[in-house]
Amino acid sequence: MKLRDILALLLIAVVAIGGRIFGGDAPGERRPDPRRPSASPAAGGNLPPESFNDPRLIVDVGEKNANATGTAFSVDRSGIWITARHVTEGCASVALRRSDGRLIRARRVAAQGYADMSLLWTRGGAAPLPTVDPELRIGEDGYSFGFPQGEPGDVHARLVGRSTMLARGRYRTDEPVVAWTQTRRVPDRGPDLGGISGGPWVNANGELIGVHVAGAPRRGRSYSTAPRTLLRALENAGLRPGAGRTDPPENLTPGRFERYGDELRRRQTVVQVVCLVG
Repeated sequence: MKLRDILALLLIAVVAIGGRIFGGDAPGERRPDPRRPSASPAAGGNLPPESFNDPRLIVDVGEKNANATGTAFSVDRSGIWITARHVTEGCASVALRRSDGRLIRARRVAAQGYADMSLLWTRGGAAPLPTVDPELRIGEDGYSFGFPQGEPGDVHARLVGRSTMLARGRYRTDEPVVAWTQTRRVPDRGPDLGGISGGPWVNANGELIGVHVAGAPRRGRSYSTAPRTLLRALENAGLRPGAGRTDPPENLTPGRFERYGDELRRRQTVVQVVCLVG
């Protein structure tokens, strides 16, 4: 055998061995499930654009057979609020519960047909959350405040990616949402945050970046509306994003964010929503 033939055979063997080392899955490992949102390889980079290939989350919007509660928050001092559409859909009337227990009836409710959001109007309002057109980043801190399981509670989470939420049942919507992984809940009653639906998601500066619309308790995941969806609702209410805060509130940190939640509830910026079906 000629020398060049021997060298060619050796080259083929090296390429084959290299393919086993650097290519394919290691024994016992699984390829990532494309249906599951996960942190981008460039953690800390900007949240990628919406894509047809984003993981899909199907939410069953069942019939309302009894009174229920959720969360709402102020976006204008005149008395304009936002909550989740599935909280208000199917209600004979909707009211906001003040910190003293009194109910303030919403004089107008406008479900947003393109998303899981509703706008509410009351006579008189509360200090609103600052609104911005945010640029979200993978791994950034987010906070949501409200009334999980009907009681005051808050959650700290980190952004992991995008999903598309498909609501089916009383109404149908397909909307982009942002996926968060819960890292701490106060008080910790478990990952099921039912009752916080409609509550705000804010960034580390306390600026409004989304609405809490869904959760996957077994995976410790929560989902918020995409920023552009929220901005569209504000536009429908005749509002425009303001400058927002330049510095984070002193008590809005992973170690003491619940103090900020208590402050928002005390100021009645975040309130409980009551859905009356009869």
